[in-house]
Amino acid sequence: MRAVVNHSVAILGTGSYLPKRIVNNHTLRDICQGYDAERSGDFVTWVDRVTHIQERHYVAEGETAADMGAIAAQRALDASGVKANELDLIVHASFTPSNIVPGDHVLVARAIGADATPSFTLTAACAGSVQGLSVASGMLAAGFMNRVLVVASETISPTLDFSDLLTTILFGDGAGAVVLGRVSNCDGGILRPHLGHEFNYENIVMNNANLPFTSTVREPGKNGTPPAMEKEYLRMRSGPSVLRNAVNAMAGSVRQVLGYGAKEQCEELDDTIAQARIVPHQANGRIVDGIAKKLRANPDRVVKTVHKTGNISAASNLIALDFTMRKGNYRAEVEKDTGRILNIHEIDDPVKKGDLVVLPTIGAGYLFGAFGFVHAG
Repeated sequence: MRAVVNHSVAILGTGSYLPKRIVNNHTLRDICQGYDAERSGDFVTWVDRVTHIQERHYVAEGETAADMGAIAAQRALDASGVKANELDLIVHASFTPSNIVPGDHVLVARAIGADATPSFTLTAACAGSVQGLSVASGMLAAGFMNRVLVVASETISPTLDFSDLLTTILFGDGAGAVVLGRVSNCDGGILRPHLGHEFNYENIVMNNANLPFTSTVREPGKNGTPPAMEKEYLRMRSGPSVLRNAVNAMAGSVRQVLGYGAKEQCEELDDTIAQARIVPHQANGRIVDGIAKKLRANPDRVVKTVHKTGNISAASNLIALDFTMRKGNYRAEVEKDTGRILNIHEIDDPVKKGDLVVLPTIGAGYLFGAFGFVHAG
């Protein structure tokens, strides 16, 4: 690995939370509208084949992004041994917050007992957690702060249009969190993050959805009445180009975090990746598999939680990180002819001291990048 490890900053603890309501593909079939079984075959088999997702979690009535974020944050604090009043900053990543002003970041801070801690919400959709980790690690590496909490929390299910099948089958709700700290020359440390941006407005669009405001005017009102407003749902471009762009951007970001060029491939890089734990944004199972293939990585070292969670946007990387830190990975047995998932089993292989971990991401039409660290144990 060509990248230099900064031994003054470390990951101290992780946490996550998934809502209790589980929506499997059989349940989703009854919710979705407009699926043509005669043309596309069995709905459950189709979802398995195109996403590898078996189930996702939906928030309960009244459950918010701030509620979930606070639970994940407390679990990360418990794992780290850091008290809430010892935090110097809270970075909250979400594009589906329950509150704009004062903001979910404030609600999370108050819920965990960090009432006086500076905080802000970062809106970068699926790239939010990696951007949050990058901001936090920079503040710590500069010596400005000693303890920073990064939380990512999404309530995507209320934004879904269940007649837009290619979007609806992907998303779920949940939260993840990480505590980072400034340390004295630890055995592990962080790598220099890589962030990138390639914009196309048509890639991902959500104007207002479940937020308490709207920016979409449909037609003028009559007799001086306010203009008519309609709710905007989450819209996302799909197809082979999206999959290809996601795989290429995330694989390139992994290479750059490790100190290589975005398209570079060499024996030294192959050796590094063979030992690394890759924790991609869980956009879609085929994308996760594509990253493993593109990087020539061992599939057992590429974390794939999407089977059990679906895509949870900003929270995906941190939920997957918490799972692999505590438990390991999932593997699925797939029926070759149909693509139907027959069985999912858990691999008991948690991250160990000295392991290299890289979190690549892409989202928000498009922001992409990766964050890497060597686990200090």
